Amino acid sequence: MPSPSLNPSHPEEEPPIGRPGGGVHVPEAPVGSALLRLLRAHAQLGTALLARIGVPPPQELILLRLEEHGTLPQGDLVRYLYRDRSTTSATLQAMERAGLITRSPSRSDRRALDVSITDAGRALCPAVRDAWAELEESAFSHLSSDGRAALIAAMDASQQALAVTLEERSHHARASVPSESRRQQ
Repeated sequence: MPSPSLNPSHPEEEPPIGRPGGGVHVPEAPVGSALLRLLRAHAQLGTALLARIGVPPPQELILLRLEEHGTLPQGDLVRYLYRDRSTTSATLQAMERAGLITRSPSRSDRRALDVSITDAGRALCPAVRDAWAELEESAFSHLSSDGRAALIAAMDASQQALAVTLEERSHHARASVPSESRRQQ
């Protein structure tokens, strides 16, 4: 039996399982399923490209951020990566042990740490940028510049729609929690 094709006019067809990104297919969410497969394949190739230079994700993003912006509070990197503090702290500890960054007490807030890139970290940035450029080329070279712009616009619009939905749900969840005065009555 031939494996189903990925025909955009038939999104209900399942993708082949043995491809990079896996064979995730939820019939009720064909676009989300395709996006998840793309993200997994993108991450798989990106991780392999970064492994060639000895930098695991998301360390490369931290290096590029520090190269561009200079010393930053650790909390800024937590927000930039959109990860929890403990995960970001573990990543930064590994980078510090590898000599890619330094952390020091903040001059403005003694409870906080400032993160700086070292010369060794800075020296990796050109190779990191090359890896990202190769990943971009591999993933999207089949698209015209107009196609790339349309894809970016569609993804940005979907991200904004999700942000609105998350904010609404967060607001609804906060509104449904009884206040202290209502609990006492």
